[in-house]
This record gives sequence, C-alpha cells and structure tokens, in this order.
Amino acid sequence: MRNCYKYRGGIGVFDKDGKSIFDRDVNTLANNQIYLPTKSELNDPTEGFCNDYKIISLIEAFKQFSGDVKKQYQELLEKFAQIGIYSLSNNVTNELLWAYYGGGHTGFAIEYDIDILKESLNYNENFQAIFDFDVDYSRNVPIADLTILHSKDIIQTLKTFLGTKSLSWKHEEEHRLIVEGKGLFDIDYRAITGIYFGYRMQKEQIDQIMDTMKGRGLSYYKMELIDKTYKFAPLKIEDKYSNTAKYVANCIDYDVDELLRNSCVGEEKILLYRDKFIEALESIKNEPYIKDFYIATMASDSKEPLLKIFANTAKGIPPVREFNFRLNDKGELYRIK
Repeated sequence: MRNCYKYRGGIGVFDKDGKSIFDRDVNTLANNQIYLPTKSELNDPTEGFCNDYKIISLIEAFKQFSGDVKKQYQELLEKFAQIGIYSLSNNVTNELLWAYYGGGHTGFAIEYDIDILKESLNYNENFQAIFDFDVDYSRNVPIADLTILHSKDIIQTLKTFLGTKSLSWKHEEEHRLIVEGKGLFDIDYRAITGIYFGYRMQKEQIDQIMDTMKGRGLSYYKMELIDKTYKFAPLKIEDKYSNTAKYVANCIDYDVDELLRNSCVGEEKILLYRDKFIEALESIKNEPYIKDFYIATMASDSKEPLLKIFANTAKGIPPVREFNFRLNDKGELYRIK
C-alpha cells in the first residue's frame, strides 16, 4: 500500500461566488469525489512546458511530406491540454505545503491509498485510462523529439509533457495522477484512509470533518510541532464518532437462484456451490458504483472452481464489472483480481 496526500485549505477562504472553499472541499470528500483540473488550471504558469524544437524543425524541414505527422502532433498537444491532473504529495509533514495549500496550517490533508484510488478511477483491466508517477524536477525544460509520437513508454511521454517541473518545486515531492478526462470524478470511498488536521485547525472544523466522515473507519491525526525544532509530526487522535454504524455507500438486492438460472451452470454444481455464491454476493453487494447483478456463473475451463459474478455499473463506464472468486485448500472463498 502506498499513501499520498492532498492538502486542503481551512476556513475563511471563498470562491468567486462567495462560497466557502472549506465547505466545498468537505462536501466533495463526503460525496466520494475528487476534482481533476487541466494543466491550464494549475497554479504553476509553466505547467506542461517542454522544448519541442526538434519536432517543429523536422516538420518544417519536410513540410511537403509531414502533413500527417504535424496533424498527429497537434492532436497529441490538444489531448494533453484536456487531460485531468490530480496533484498529491508523498509528504504530509512539509511545513511549506501546510502553509501554501493547507491554509496556513488551518486546513487538513487527505490520505489516499493510491492503489485503491487508481482502481476506482479505472477498474477495467483491459483498458488503462489512468497513469501515475512521481514528478521529475529539473533545471531545464524537458526536450521532446519525434520518438514521442511512437514511443511505448507512456510514462516517459507523460513526464515530458505533463510531469516535469522546475527545481523550485522540488520540496512538494509531488505524485501525479493523469486521467483521460477532467472535472469531478467519483472514487471508491475506501481510497481515503486518513485525515490529518493542521496545527492551527480549530476544534469546530475538526469535529465537522469527523462528523461528516463518521462510520468510515478513518484514522485521524493532528499535526504538532516537535519541541525546539522547525519540524511537524502527526499525532494520532481519537475518532469522536468511532461507535457510529458502519458507512454503507451502496447496497444491492439480489436473487441468487435467478442469477444462477441465467448462467450455464448445471443443477449439480448449483446445488454444490449455491452457498458459496451467496457468500460471494454478500461480500460485494456494498461495492460502490454497482447498479445490479445480472449473472452468476462458473468458468468451465478451470480445474479449480472459479466463481464469476457480473454486474452492471451505475455510471456505465465501463458498463460491466466482473468479480472472480476461488476456494482455497480449506474450501474457504477468496476474491481474486
């Protein structure tokens, strides 16, 4: 498990419509969403700078033959301009980040499990629509050449156009998610594993966040100054609502017999594995973004039992999600990817 952190501001800051940014961020958190801006919306005016003189020079030198290449390159640049970028940090104790993005230490930082966050944004294993990497920091703008257009190293291409910043930003230790799309995205609530409250955050705002996020089993921390140093460290604090009922994002009703009738599973296997199918369905009926189950079946080409459950997704991208289960040597059910 790899954790990264998103710093959020405190009270007293308002958007152009006069609405509280703190309340906006807490609501987005509660609604299991993140906002991915494009590079033009980020705070660094040099975001996405690269030196592409080699590409431009070659296109110009062979302009009689390079029309397709020019068009391909222009389409690539247009696509990069529309890609969503989620900026996180590998560091939750950096005093400068708390000052800049944490509202002068009055805000909070959200801890994400990056693996769960990525899966919730792209759980279709056959089509990768999200990439992540640590940002590179350099004295010089990265140089792009024509190999970019047919490179199989997607991460390096993304780093050249969207993942390299000036050394002045190195202290941010940024980890970046790149998604095909922009704006608000729904995420799996389990991707959020903890909240860190700023050194100057007020008790009222701490209580507001705990109340809003109650039942999710989050870990909470308060940033404290280490005595006689300039450094901050997180101190774990008690969840005021730890006895609240568990948060449930979704709950699907199902008829196991109807699901099995829709499959090609024989009567003998249905009788043998019906209880295991119920166990599997119970374990995933609260999965986020699932609208309903439409079939429960078994793989016919597997020596070991492979239980497969298919569901329609609420958002429709992708339209279907598949859940697979096997039995261990003790006959216990476990989920596989």
